Amino acid sequence: MKKRFWKIFGITTSILIISIVLFGVLAFVGFKKSDKYVKFDKNRLNEVYTSLTLLDNDGAKIQEPLYLYDYKQIPIDALHDYTYMAFVSVEDKRFFRHNGIDYKRVAGALIHNLKSGNYKEGASTISQQLIKNTHLDNYKTIKRKLNEMTLARELERNYSKKEILEMYLNTIYFGRNAYGIESASNVYFDKSAKDLTVSESAILAGMIKAPNNYAPDKNAAKCKQRRDSVLKIMLDQQVISEEEYLDAIQSEISYRPQNVKREKTYTYHVMQEACKLLNMTPMQLAQSNFIIETYCNPKIQKDLKALAGADATLTKQGVLADMSCIVANNKGGVEACFFRGDTAGEKRQVGSALKPIAVYAPALNERIISQASPILDEETDFNGYKPANAGGYNGWTTVKYAVAKSLNVPAVKTLNALGLDTAQNYLNKFGIKGKQNLSLALGNAEGGINALTLTKCYATLANDGLCNEVAFIKNIYSENGLIYSRNLDENRVFQSGANYLMTDMLINTVNSGTAKLLSSKYQIAAKTGTVGNKTGNSDAIVAGYTTKNTFVVWYSGDLDNSISGSTAPSSFAGKLLNKIYKDKSPANFGKPDGIVELKLDKNELYKNQRLYISANGEKFMFENSNKPKNTLQEETYEYAIEAQIKDNEVFLRLPDVETGYWQLYKITDDGAKKLDIENNSYKEKIDKDEEYYAELNFNGEKVYTTPKIKICYNKDKNNNQDEKFPSLTDFWYWR
Repeated sequence: MKKRFWKIFGITTSILIISIVLFGVLAFVGFKKSDKYVKFDKNRLNEVYTSLTLLDNDGAKIQEPLYLYDYKQIPIDALHDYTYMAFVSVEDKRFFRHNGIDYKRVAGALIHNLKSGNYKEGASTISQQLIKNTHLDNYKTIKRKLNEMTLARELERNYSKKEILEMYLNTIYFGRNAYGIESASNVYFDKSAKDLTVSESAILAGMIKAPNNYAPDKNAAKCKQRRDSVLKIMLDQQVISEEEYLDAIQSEISYRPQNVKREKTYTYHVMQEACKLLNMTPMQLAQSNFIIETYCNPKIQKDLKALAGADATLTKQGVLADMSCIVANNKGGVEACFFRGDTAGEKRQVGSALKPIAVYAPALNERIISQASPILDEETDFNGYKPANAGGYNGWTTVKYAVAKSLNVPAVKTLNALGLDTAQNYLNKFGIKGKQNLSLALGNAEGGINALTLTKCYATLANDGLCNEVAFIKNIYSENGLIYSRNLDENRVFQSGANYLMTDMLINTVNSGTAKLLSSKYQIAAKTGTVGNKTGNSDAIVAGYTTKNTFVVWYSGDLDNSISGSTAPSSFAGKLLNKIYKDKSPANFGKPDGIVELKLDKNELYKNQRLYISANGEKFMFENSNKPKNTLQEETYEYAIEAQIKDNEVFLRLPDVETGYWQLYKITDDGAKKLDIENNSYKEKIDKDEEYYAELNFNGEKVYTTPKIKICYNKDKNNNQDEKFPSLTDFWYWR
């Protein structure tokens, strides 16, 4: 009975396996005949070439180099045996014995994947990796894997093992945008690959699995652990001797520090964006025949690079500060960019440049505040958190003034009223995630943000509160036509009214606040940000926009306190904008329907914290539905100058007033001359007729002007003309 059971089980299992295999073969045959099957192409293997075309906004070819670092090939015969065998040992130890597919590894990977329920291991040989790097995308699918295995077999039929290994070593990626072992050797060790030591060979072989984890400049401890593991494998496989192993494992990890001032310009970001969109490596993209249309404005890009090349903003160590600069249209299409240094473009804290995005615009949108909302700027303890202002405290002030002068306490109070959850909901719309606290009001977003995200935030303000993703690429074409086109997916973050009120306050920040180095004949809305302490700053930023462009200028590094958002970044941005708008200035910002400008009485606002409309007051913008309703009853003045004259000496007395102060003027041939008064009094000797008037001022504004008073000069001060009798001569001329 048992014998019959196992016989039936064996037959059934065999039929099932044969059916699965047959089904797989038929399915693959069908796939091989489809358009999605990638065919073997020797041109992709004989040499690494770049057939990618990048076009600027005018349709001309961008002349900047593609970011594949300084790509170089090296023949395998120039390498030490231990160098190329290090890669064979760790990546494909049966390389010289299989025909392109290591079936033993495939079986092991299949069992592991079945156990884990995941497609984690692919058992790729060096031949398969070369095919993937030069022919296929990075998606983990069964069809792609079968395509890869088929092409690997064809590769092995057309090339020798030595040729395959040479092509492989000249195409693999090592991090730092280094493709190929020669480039990697130059980048990490400042030498040719032919001069690599055993230890250095093991480092490079070990890091290709995950350059960000195992590169010596990323994590020295992990790099050493991985190198030692590779060296042990090389020893076990008799690639190196015991003596070579001991010598290599005892050597220190030394490498060439990354050039922290390496520049990343427009093409770098185009390549990054395209690789993400198409799920390709930079090398695969460079070897494609794609045509990519970008938003690059060649004139702005040229002007930006020229200004950046002349920039001499230094760190405390006397080297050029890292720099990020972006100019985009207000729909988020990047027209020019320049990045210099290791920290450029990385996520960092942006200081007060985040206040409009995280605090004030959301609070305006929620109608928690208006431009004129009174806020007491004083030392405040928020449950142990005590923010301070760089220039001391201002007492009762307004939101408008707090934005212009970048005051910290009012920002925290506004955020506290808005609520952290509400603030985070707004940040989520920009892709800024995290668990925030009240220091968010000072720009401390968890995890930080980068220059592109900050550009996205300010482009939203420039675009009437509508948010778009920042992009470098318009369209991508293959030989078969359009394969990608950017579609604007505008999401409203701020309503038009609230958005304009924020813009108006940022224009005021340029005209009279921290960004006044940007002040120009055309309207610019901007906000500065500085991160640092008394010993120095780490980040200095200005972000802003006109009706045509959004811009971000960001310096980072070990900076002196003199380099803040108000200084170097604002100065640079001002020069750049003046070049951009040299021939034609951008239009002014248009005021949307429902926005009104009102004057508020200063005395009521700053002394009593009440919003009263007044004919003579400080100007603020309001939404019609959220404006003050009360009008201050204007005081009627009936003041006049009291005058006395004796022996042509004039004594003038001005009325005493409870509020305000007087200014006295004398009318001259050249206009009105201001006179110095003491205790509301004035006296002087006259030698001709004189005319006087006075003005009452309150909070810097004129509120009343007295009637003019004329004092006549007496030629004969010893004789009273009114008491003289006429002479006969007088009568003689009467008619």
